[in-house]
Amino acid sequence: MWGLACWLNPFTWWLGFTYFGQMFGLLPLQAVIPGTAIVTFLIALITSDWNLRQIPLGAVIGFTFQWLGGMVIFLFIYGVIRTSRERAKLITKLEAAQKELEFARQRDAELATLQERERLARDLHDSLGHALVALSVQLEAIQRLYKVDPEKASTQVDELKHLTRTSMDDLRRSLAGLRAPGLGERRLSEALQTLSVDLGQRAHLQIHCHITEGADNLSLTHAETLWRVAQEALANIERHAAAHNVDLSLGIDAHHATLMIKDDGRGFPPDAENQPGHYGLRGMRERVEGLGGTLTLTGNGDGSRVDVKLPIL
Repeated sequence: MWGLACWLNPFTWWLGFTYFGQMFGLLPLQAVIPGTAIVTFLIALITSDWNLRQIPLGAVIGFTFQWLGGMVIFLFIYGVIRTSRERAKLITKLEAAQKELEFARQRDAELATLQERERLARDLHDSLGHALVALSVQLEAIQRLYKVDPEKASTQVDELKHLTRTSMDDLRRSLAGLRAPGLGERRLSEALQTLSVDLGQRAHLQIHCHITEGADNLSLTHAETLWRVAQEALANIERHAAAHNVDLSLGIDAHHATLMIKDDGRGFPPDAENQPGHYGLRGMRERVEGLGGTLTLTGNGDGSRVDVKLPIL
C-alpha cells in the first residue's frame, strides 16, 4: 500500500519512516536489519523518481548515515531491554530458589525432629521396655518363691532393686538427652567452643578445640547432627574416660564435614556399642548413618577416638 501510494504521489515517501518504529518494536533482531535496509533503499529509489542512476551521491551518503544512526540507537535500546529481561528472569529464579531453600530448611528441621523421636523411642524400648518385662517376670517368680524359699526370694528382691536402679538411670539418661538444648539460633562453631570451655572447667579437662571456616554454613540437619555427636562424645569422656586432655576438631572441605574427638583416657571397652546401657553410642551412629555418613570408634588403654565423616553438598 505504501509503494502504491508513492507510485501515485511520490511526496508520500516520508511515510516509510514509520516502518522503522514498527520494525524496531515488532520484529526480531535478525529481521530488523535487512527490513530497515530495504525500506531505506526504497525511500532513496522513490525520491529519485524510481531511477537508480538519478540518485545523487549526497542522498546515498545521507540515507546511509541515517540508517546506520537508527541501527545504533536500536541496538542500544535492544541491548538495554534484553538485559532488563534477563535480570527479571534471574530475579524470578533467585526468588524461587530462596523459597526452595526455605522449604528445605523447614523439611530438615522436621526430619531432625522425627529422627530424635525415633532415637528416643528406640532407647526407651531397648532400656525401659526390656527392664519392665524383666521386672514383671521376677515379681511373679518372687511371689511364688516366698511360699517355698523365702531366702532365695529375698535374694531376687535385691536383684530386682538393682535392676530398678539401673532402669531409672537409663530413663534419666534418655530424658537428659531429650532436654539437652539443640543449636537453635546459635552458630555451630560458637556452640562447640562454649561446650568445650564449659566441660573443661567443670571436669578439669584440657580441651583443645579447632574449628575451620565454613562450619557455620552447614545445613541445619548436618549442624545439629555434629552438635549432638560432640555432646554425647564429650559427655562420655566426662563420665567414663578419666582423661586429662581432649582434642576436638571440625574440618570442612568441598564434599565432607569431618569431626574428630579424642582423649587420653582409658578408652572404649570391647564391643562398646553392643553392651547394655551404651545407647548413646548407638544413637550417635544412627544419627550419622541417617545422613549417609560414617562413624568410627577406636580406643584402647591409651585413650579413645570418635571420627565422623558426613557428606555435604
